[in-house]
Formats: sequence, C-alpha cells, structure tokens
Amino acid sequence: MTGLILAAGASSRLGEAKQLLVYQGQSLLERSIRLSFSVCQEVVVCLGAEVEKTVSIMEKLQKEFPRLSYVQVQKWEKGMGESLAVGLRAIDQQKAVLVLLCDLPFLTNAHMKNIISLANPDRAIVASFQGVNSPPVLIPKALRPLFSRWSGDQGLGKFWRQNPMLCEIIHFSDKFRDVDVPEDREYWGI
Repeated sequence: MTGLILAAGASSRLGEAKQLLVYQGQSLLERSIRLSFSVCQEVVVCLGAEVEKTVSIMEKLQKEFPRLSYVQVQKWEKGMGESLAVGLRAIDQQKAVLVLLCDLPFLTNAHMKNIISLANPDRAIVASFQGVNSPPVLIPKALRPLFSRWSGDQGLGKFWRQNPMLCEIIHFSDKFRDVDVPEDREYWGI
C-alpha cells in the first residue's frame, strides 16, 4: 500500500501555506508523512505552492524514509482533484492508495491503523469524524480506474457522494477540525 499526501495548495483562506505550519514541534507536512509511514511501505507527496520549502522538508525526511518521494503538481491552482489525479498517476496502478491531507492535526496512528484494518479489495474506506466524512481514504486497486479522469477541484467528497455503494464508512468519535482559516490555526495553537 502506498500513502498519498495532498500538500500542493497555497491555503488562500488561511493566508499561508498550511503544510509549513509547525504543530507539536514539526511541520504539518512532516507530521503527515510520519503518520503515513506508520501504516504504508512507501509515501508519495503532491507538492505545488511553496515547492522549495516543502522540497527541503522532504529531502531531510528522505534520509529517514528512503521510500518517500514527491511529484510536483504543475497546475495545483486548479484544486485538490488535480493533485489527486497527478498523485494517483505517479503510483503503480496495482497498489491500494491511502489518501491523506496534511492539514488534519487530530489524526493519530490509531486512526490510520483502524482504517487499514478494514481494507477491502472492492470498497473504499472513508473516515468519518462525528459525521463529517474526510480523508484519510483508502482506495483499493480495483477502484483506481474511477479516478483516471479526475481533475480540477473535485475532492474525494464527490467520489463518496456519487458512489456510496463502493464505500465503507469508518466512524470515529473525534471532532473534525482541519486547518483552513485563521481561527483554526488559533484553535490548534499553531
């Protein structure tokens, strides 16, 4: 299984690149990479905005995680769907993919392991936090072709809304709170 971290956006609502924000002593990007490697053998990160700074973080972590790589999303401004499509194309089609965002400070290794424990060859595993569906999402190799024409600002929400029979929801009691606006940054103490 390969981890895919979407970290290409400029975070326009926040006003600064969230992947570079430091939470509990590490950037949100580094934290997401470490979480991914807790359950994945290899990890690919989609980069776009602030590429020089994010590549610097990646190069330091590649010493610890030699199976860490990245792809640069040339048209990252188009949205999350563009990053998802570029990232999925960079990963062997025969592998399941665990898609993760870098702005979810509440995620833990336990969440990741619970998602992986439900791996199903025919259904995507979608996390839900107090009723809010969100990545991490585990996409089995059988469903990868459904994303071959993904682009633009089509996040994963479109997938689980249009294909509920292809998804299994794993419910967590944690409150969903990402880092999208300045108030979120204050909430997390970042």
